[in-house]
Amino acid sequence: MEIEDDILDLIRALPNEINDASTTTEMKFLTVGSVLWACRDEIIYLRKEVEKLKSGRRKKGAYLRRMQKDFQEP
Repeated sequence: MEIEDDILDLIRALPNEINDASTTTEMKFLTVGSVLWACRDEIIYLRKEVEKLKSGRRKKGAYLRRMQKDFQEP
């Protein structure tokens, strides 16, 4: 399992990795731990992105601002 993969791919592959009889208990523990750590990183990233969107730190383009202004005015 590659840590650099998409988190959803890691989660999909997890049952196959865990149920493989040739995988040692230590490797299963490390595999699950790495997937959980990747989930943690993804959650942190997504929370930061949500916070940026909520606080409006992303700049709107002039076209979008003009459209919003035209839409709000009667």
